[in-house]
Amino acid sequence: MRNLRVFWPQEVSSVGFVIGWLHEDSIVVADVVEDKDPHTLLRDSLIDNEKWLELEPSCHNAPGILGQFVAEGEGVRLRWSDDITTGTQFSTVYYKRPSLYHMRFYSVSSLNLDITISEHEKILIGDSKDTLRCDAIFETLRPIPKSSHLLSIVCQLNASGIIAEALQRKAPSNQRPTSRHKVALPRLPVVVRQCMRWLVESSIRICGLSASLFDSTIRLKDVSATVQQVDVRLEQFSFFPSQIALISTRSRRDIATFSAQYINFFNNAWLIFNDVVVGIAVGAILSENHVYFGKLLYTYTELWTIEHLITALRWLDDWPVGLKLNTNLSRALSLSFITLTTIWSRLLRPLGPHFPHLVYFLGISGWSGLTMILSLSSDMVSLLTIHIYLSYLAATTVCRRIIITAGSLWNLFRGKRYNVLQQRLDSWDYSLDQLLLGTMLFTLVTFLSPTIVVYYALFSGARLAVIMMHAGLETLLAFMNHFPLFVLMLRVKDSQRLPGGIILIPGRRDHESRAVNLKLENTPIPFSGIFFQHLLLWGRVSSHYHPIRLLRHVASATIINPIPRYSIRYSMLPIGSFGTKRAEKIKTS
Repeated sequence: MRNLRVFWPQEVSSVGFVIGWLHEDSIVVADVVEDKDPHTLLRDSLIDNEKWLELEPSCHNAPGILGQFVAEGEGVRLRWSDDITTGTQFSTVYYKRPSLYHMRFYSVSSLNLDITISEHEKILIGDSKDTLRCDAIFETLRPIPKSSHLLSIVCQLNASGIIAEALQRKAPSNQRPTSRHKVALPRLPVVVRQCMRWLVESSIRICGLSASLFDSTIRLKDVSATVQQVDVRLEQFSFFPSQIALISTRSRRDIATFSAQYINFFNNAWLIFNDVVVGIAVGAILSENHVYFGKLLYTYTELWTIEHLITALRWLDDWPVGLKLNTNLSRALSLSFITLTTIWSRLLRPLGPHFPHLVYFLGISGWSGLTMILSLSSDMVSLLTIHIYLSYLAATTVCRRIIITAGSLWNLFRGKRYNVLQQRLDSWDYSLDQLLLGTMLFTLVTFLSPTIVVYYALFSGARLAVIMMHAGLETLLAFMNHFPLFVLMLRVKDSQRLPGGIILIPGRRDHESRAVNLKLENTPIPFSGIFFQHLLLWGRVSSHYHPIRLLRHVASATIINPIPRYSIRYSMLPIGSFGTKRAEKIKTS
């Protein structure tokens, strides 16, 4: 006996002709109409309906008359056509007709909010998740096989609301206009649009300015967090015009892609709005108390980056904790670093009275958002600790050379030589003079290395402290630029707009046919699909600042740098959009 699943809309309770789609093992009911000529009504309702013409390719065929819902005695009964009822057992699956206008729809796989991947990648991701999950399996209910065209069924379920709306408009008892006038969005004059486009392009080119330094190319936006944040906002502004034009079309052909574009657009708009609101509030606090915060900033800058550093250098020059360092080398290193720090303190001292003005400028920048305050603060930390960075570079370079020299002399002491071509250690016969000179140099390096390592450890610790400050500010920047505020609001307010798949909830059992009535519902998108940007960015940050990686860099005397700013920035432009092409063209020009 054939088992047919009947997907029946919960809103339908009247008698009349059943309109829907017939599959090999499923029936999708769109609506029930009371009309003497349902075939003519169905044809006239769909022949010029723009909404249905958008959905028809995904539904594969038009709905038809499947049977009749008639009243018998005190109840009702379904009379299917003869080709359906022959040797057939029915099980009913109730569903709620989705509203595509409000972007509520069913989806087999979880809604992919990542608009930066191509359509081919979305198909590959979706195919791996196209399974219909059931809460329980009963004797009369078997799992839906692949031959049931699950994707077509879901598309027809989504189109059922459009079919019902079209039938109600054509029905004699409910005459409504067949089309609505679209409100034309006001457009700026061509001259204004060209000027704005030229301004955005020029700003992107300025952010992408580069300079060659020591056989490497350094871009302005890679050095300054403020310039990088300006580039983020320019990317968003170049993204908005194409997205406004897209969401104004209200396309239903690919509702999942359109919904993802719509959600990302308003999520970015909400982030910018909240960023400006919070930035104005924080900026007002800084501006009203700029004198106090300015003096506090100068006091702690001088205390921690100058006075404590000089105290630590003098302590290292005085045999710390009984460690007997090389007196002459320690005195030379200590005086060199103290001299550099003193020069920086003399340059910083005349700027002390202007620190309140600097804090006031930070407060004024709050009108551009809290992210601008954080970016300027990150650049300020880099400028105020530049002497620590220069001292760290010097100490790291010396320590690195000592390690390399000690390794080479150790190989000579063992009668080994590094083969550059084979990249291995080979035995080698050294002369007596070479062995004596190498032994003396190795002894010299061995006794001088503790002094160098101690000063290197001091500035490595200071550098790590500065990097942790940058890491905190960059984490807040990533949080403000990518937090899914609008998505979380939708998940709480209307989770039907964020489908994470469909499930069948068992209901009551029909005692006559022993069939189980089910209810079809959407599951909300998981939080991993909402915070996919943060999970990716957190993976990059945690791998870059992993303690083992940092210890390996410290032990090998390798320069430790903060994570590249563009590594903690997730592109918010869709593939192939106008903003993406234009931005890439400008950046590469």
